[in-house]
Amino acid sequence: FMFSISENNWLGRGIKFSSTLDLTAETISGTIFVNNPNYNYSDNSVYSSLNVSSSDKTENSGYESTKTGYSLGTEFEQYENIFLSPSISASYEEIEVQSSASSAMKKMDGTYTNMDFAYGITVDKRNQVFQPTEGYRTKFIQSLPIVMDSSSLLNGIDVSAYHAFSEDVIGTVKLHARAIHGLADDDVRVTSRLFLPSKRLRGFRAGRVGPKDGEDWVGGNYTTALGFEAQLPNFLPEETKTDISAFLDTGNVWSVDYSDTLDDTNKIRSSIGVAANVFTVIGPLSFVLAQDITKSNTDETESFNFRIGTSF
Repeated sequence: FMFSISENNWLGRGIKFSSTLDLTAETISGTIFVNNPNYNYSDNSVYSSLNVSSSDKTENSGYESTKTGYSLGTEFEQYENIFLSPSISASYEEIEVQSSASSAMKKMDGTYTNMDFAYGITVDKRNQVFQPTEGYRTKFIQSLPIVMDSSSLLNGIDVSAYHAFSEDVIGTVKLHARAIHGLADDDVRVTSRLFLPSKRLRGFRAGRVGPKDGEDWVGGNYTTALGFEAQLPNFLPEETKTDISAFLDTGNVWSVDYSDTLDDTNKIRSSIGVAANVFTVIGPLSFVLAQDITKSNTDETESFNFRIGTSF
């Protein structure tokens, strides 16, 4: 269950504010995000966020964790259609491992204080930001540790390309890739390992794809996703305010650095389906019907998904 409140003109100053509460069977987390898109009338965006989370995975993996983090960053157009987004983040995390946990998991018991510098470089050649029909957008991200307690190096890239074959069909291709590695011969902390976002691999349950340690999905050191989508803007009458699209999603989550005995499930997952976004006064209502094509026997699939306020 997720609950979110967003405001695009907070305090009447054009500031974007959002707060989110996310509840699962094992985790509770909350986020407050503030973004001034025109800080001091400079056309530069300045944003900050506060994140608090608590996870109890003692039943399956034998550990529980609490984490508090804060970040501050900015985004600006350095050159025409080229944007830079540097940021600083700090976090404090405590991981408590039970005696029943595996020996590899027990190595991660303790408290961790980290400060990281992250940056993104974006080339945006889309013809428009909302519902583009031509062009492409490429973003490279990297996170570098400054204060290291079991720190990791994160690299990632996102690419999306759009082409209108006609007024009735707009083709989209999206690539998503991430890699994370521990520094100083440390393994990647179990709470920092990678998962695929649900919008990148529809038809599968978020966080339930990839390597497992006992009964718990522990994520991977690598994730990739490649998606193809055909948007059909005129499939339904305009007064319905509904966008329909057909998609083919593929992805993978693999590699477990802290144990050589776990199956890294290096297998391509894929699904096909139909998505619909209904635009209402309370935000978009998103529906997804999907059917998996290939999967690992440890993955959990999801044939139907419904969300309020989040557009795919």
